[in-house]
This record gives sequence, structure tokens and C-alpha cells, in this order.
Amino acid sequence: MHTDKYFSWMTRTERQDVSNEITQVYIELSTHCNLACKTCVRHSIENFAPRHLAKPMMQRIIPMLQSLPKLSRIVLLGFGEALCNPDFMHHLSLLKTCNAPIVLVSNAHFITERIADFLIELPIHELWLSWDDDPAGRGRIRQGVSSDAFAGKIALLIEARTRHESYLPKLGMEVVALRSNTHALPAIIDFGEKAGIEEFIISNIFPYSENMKDEILYSVFNEPDVSILKLLTKNKHTRPIRIANQAADTERNCPFIERGTVFITSSGNIAPCPELAYAHPAWYFGSKRMHRSLYFGNISKTPLEKIWQTSSFSEFRKKFEYYEFPDCTLCREPDMCWHRTVDTKDCYGNETPCGECLWAKNIVICP
Repeated sequence: MHTDKYFSWMTRTERQDVSNEITQVYIELSTHCNLACKTCVRHSIENFAPRHLAKPMMQRIIPMLQSLPKLSRIVLLGFGEALCNPDFMHHLSLLKTCNAPIVLVSNAHFITERIADFLIELPIHELWLSWDDDPAGRGRIRQGVSSDAFAGKIALLIEARTRHESYLPKLGMEVVALRSNTHALPAIIDFGEKAGIEEFIISNIFPYSENMKDEILYSVFNEPDVSILKLLTKNKHTRPIRIANQAADTERNCPFIERGTVFITSSGNIAPCPELAYAHPAWYFGSKRMHRSLYFGNISKTPLEKIWQTSSFSEFRKKFEYYEFPDCTLCREPDMCWHRTVDTKDCYGNETPCGECLWAKNIVICP
């Protein structure tokens, strides 16, 4: 641990494992979405162009994934709804040939009996459904979607598992905790358990719009005024719940670098993680930042393994061995940081916003 929080920038005290091989691949099937959730970064992305990952692109991806000796996980998560892609069945069928567990993240809207049967027959390994609203209907985040309809989609999946005598996919629910929905978190978990959800993730929000900046439940140097853990332990829940960290003055560990991650956008660009896939503003503890995208290549031009081995990507990953990024949460006046509000680099000279990454603090978590 740091001996002095305020002057930790003077030494590199943090260490973490850095994978030398690709073990985890995120694939964005679509940037289209049927919803317009208040918390979504899609409203803030610069020059955002909705697109689907096309068949020729997937056919190019598949042999690249099949050649990865350590591939242990394929996650279908991006900045849109994966099932919006009209070719998603084709894509998932091809991905199944890569012999790695497939994790799908969805808002559940497009799940029908036919789609449920397809997902179970493959099968995919995990299906994470996103839901943040009070089941009673107060404080809508996901406009136009009722809790009854959402529970109905879960029922279709459970019925399909029964028909196929399968225990896969594991059904999870991801919830984004906000100041305005804390009152509903116990009810959301109860609602999910009754519907048949088997595991929960409670993440914090990273505000991508100014009207969300006061919704955060995490803090630095002080105890958060609302403890999600205490709130949820008041009720007896029967399913595992993974709760995000609320204390920002902790050491860092990038889960994407540790697992050897690449993020493939719907246009084929290769980023090291979801946060660096698109340029967008972010309100960091109330202070506005600009998070620029970081690409190391595009698979329509260069094979994935070759992109992974480029000197630029290798040098970027190597920085995490000694965490050569400032810990911006420990900055006493983040709103006065000239480097992050005016300059394009942080105070260590990095152009990426990794010094203020909330994933590395386990404050924001995803499947």
C-alpha cells in the first residue's frame, strides 16, 4: 500500500501481472441499440456512427481467434445491443468453432422463444442481462421497457433450458448503481432472483454526461455516504452478488491488461479495452475529462496476432508492469489539473486516460 497518499506519484509502488498472450477477446457485434438509457455513453461518443459487424469481417476474425493458443474467453459486449445485428446467429455459430466459452451481454429485448432455443443449443456459456430500474416503475432509466416484459424474457430462457435439459447459459444480471436508484437496489435483486437470475453484478457508474456526475456512489479519502454492501446485506439473498468497490484510494490492477485483452469494434479497430474504443467525455469525480480512443490497428488490414505483437501495443502493455500512470484519484485538486483539462497528456506524459481508470480500481466492473 502507499505510505503517503498525497505524494505517491513520486515512486512506482504498484505492480500487476501483464499477459504476454491474448486470452480474452471482446467483440462488438453492433453499435445500434433499441434503447436510449440515461446512463449510456452512446449519447456522448464523438462522431458516433451506428454500424453492424458484417459477415466478411467475422469470417476474417474466426481463423485469427482459432489460432490463439491461450484464448479462454470471448465476450460479446460493446456500445450497442448485440442482438440488433441481423446476422448475430451467423456470428455466434462461427464463434462457437473457436472452442472458447462465449459470454453474451444483452438488454434482453429481442429474445424470443426461437432465439432462446438457439442460445441454449449452441450453447453460450454466460448470458448477462442489464437492468437498473426499480421494478415498481419509479425513476425510469431504461425508457419503454417494463419489468414484467424483462421477466418474461428470462422465463423464455429458463423454459428453453428445461426443454434442452441444459444448465447453460448461466443467467446473470448487471445493475448500474446510481444515487437515484439506491432505494431500489434490494428490490432489483429480489426481482431478479424471483425471475430466475443466478448471479448479479452491481457496478458503479462512470458519468459520460454532466447530468450524471452527481449520481456517483464512490469516494476518495472518505467513507461513501451510501454503502451498497450494507444496503444489500439487510435482505437475505440466495444468489451470488459481485459488488463494485466504492473506495477510490486503493491500489490498481487493470483487469484487461492482466487477462491479455483485445477489444474489436464493429468496424474492426483493435483497442486494449472498452473504455479506449471510442472518444468521449467523462466526468471524473465531477471534473470533465476527454477520453480519446486508442487503436493499434484494424483487422481488415492486419492479422490480430500481428497487431498484438507491434512495438506500440507491446510498449503500452509493458507500462502496466510498474503502473507508469498517475493515480488521478489521489490528486487533491483534480478539477485544477492542467494536464487533463487543457493538455492532451497526463502528468507522466501519457496520452491515454489510464491514470483515471475506474475499472482498475474495481469501481466499474463488467462481465
